[in-house]
Amino acid sequence: MNLRSVFSRCGFLLCITSMIWLFPTSAYSACDFDTEDADSPNFVDKIIECEERAKTNNKSPSKKLANEVANSHATKLYGDGTLDRASGIFERPIVAAGSMNHSPNKAFAARQAYSLRPGAKFEQSVTLAIQRLHIEMAHHCAQGWSIDGQWSEADPEQEGDYFLHYRFICAA
Repeated sequence: MNLRSVFSRCGFLLCITSMIWLFPTSAYSACDFDTEDADSPNFVDKIIECEERAKTNNKSPSKKLANEVANSHATKLYGDGTLDRASGIFERPIVAAGSMNHSPNKAFAARQAYSLRPGAKFEQSVTLAIQRLHIEMAHHCAQGWSIDGQWSEADPEQEGDYFLHYRFICAA
């Protein structure tokens, strides 16, 4: 069915409105609609149901992601570090400023603070947080890396402040 026949079947404005509604929904969810669906009396209900289903399926709390990273084999470069189960000691690798190290296939988790508050200084911008994370990744993976995960968590001490986390793996 081509676009001309679709427009001839329903009024131009009705079709355009339906298409505008459908494109965002179909782009982000697994809902399939066609022109025959637009003729059904509960078409709007189907769209709303589809959007609600997509919202529920796409929710993945940052706490869950943070726990997955903490439980994975990534070495944490922030906080207390990673618990060595054999010794019971928390370890965090430290690199000297300007030094370039490389640990092939080793996974790390790093974070940087940033702020989205209206009065935040440029030094607290997400752009600088990303740059600092890239510098940290270069210190640990001088021959390259791949970013395995990225997420943000709210800073509980200041509303509007966040931590940007990267989980990355050094190139082989």
